Amino acid sequence: MGFDGIMSNEHHASYWCMKPAVNLDAAVIAKVTKKAKIAILGNVIAVNDPIRMAEEIAMLDCISGGRIVSGFVRGTAVETLQSGIDPTENRERFEEAHDLIIKCWTTPGPFRYEGKYYHYRAVNPWVRPMQKPHPAVWFPGLSSPESVVWAARHQHPYMNLGSLLEHTERLRQVYIETAHKVGFTPEPEHFGYLLKVLVADTDAKAQEMGRHFMWTDAHRNKGPREHNDPPGYQSREAVAIQRTLPGAGGFGRRMSYEQLQEVSNLIIGSPQTVTQKLRQIIERLSPGYLHIYGNEGLMPHQDVMRSIELLGQEVIPALHAIQLQPYE
Repeated sequence: MGFDGIMSNEHHASYWCMKPAVNLDAAVIAKVTKKAKIAILGNVIAVNDPIRMAEEIAMLDCISGGRIVSGFVRGTAVETLQSGIDPTENRERFEEAHDLIIKCWTTPGPFRYEGKYYHYRAVNPWVRPMQKPHPAVWFPGLSSPESVVWAARHQHPYMNLGSLLEHTERLRQVYIETAHKVGFTPEPEHFGYLLKVLVADTDAKAQEMGRHFMWTDAHRNKGPREHNDPPGYQSREAVAIQRTLPGAGGFGRRMSYEQLQEVSNLIIGSPQTVTQKLRQIIERLSPGYLHIYGNEGLMPHQDVMRSIELLGQEVIPALHAIQLQPYE
């Protein structure tokens, strides 16, 4: 259909995601595709064995012929609790696991590793990624400036997961400023943006189907509140920002279906309407990657497939013609 890749993720103990093993997804996708990039966004490395993660992703890169994009995520708070980990340790564990995985991909074994949280007397990674020095590493986020700074310091592309456009612009500027401080020039390829998008043959049909995107918002308070955001999982600054965002973590301000469209957080309509709206976003953000979150709730399968078809045939070719502006 013209998409450059397929992205999948994983979550645990979460009613809104039924996939607890993203690497299994990636293996299936690698088997049934030949050219598409396979973006894993991502592995919850703070709660998984980093050596196992390094081996599995390297194996997937070999199976797919070097098509893996490896996304690393901190995971949600409930995943940290389910793993028996102190939420205050999540970020440090994530960062240490990241460093160890990169070491496994780039350093011949055997070697010994003694960190703060991970200890291995002998690491001997026989399986190495096909891509050298390793697959691209993406890091997603919603509101936390610390996450943007961390990504920029490691020169990893940062993917914003659907924050309001004005806040996403601020986070992009944080990335640009941090990149300059650490000595590299960021390009559009270092920034991505995820949006909920639905295309139908007419604006009226799209508006009817698009209401299914409100499903998560209607169900987001399932489960104990303390599981969604336990003390210590996020910084005070990130919590303060999330309270201003629509539906963020169960604590953000609620916005209606119509309001979310008015602020370009939901992109819904005919191919012409969606192309125009996405063009405005691309010209404003100049993202190297645009991720399409294409269905939710009880949206009929045939409507989802028609949306994908219209995106591929009419919207994507028009978007590829847009000239991205360099970051300053």
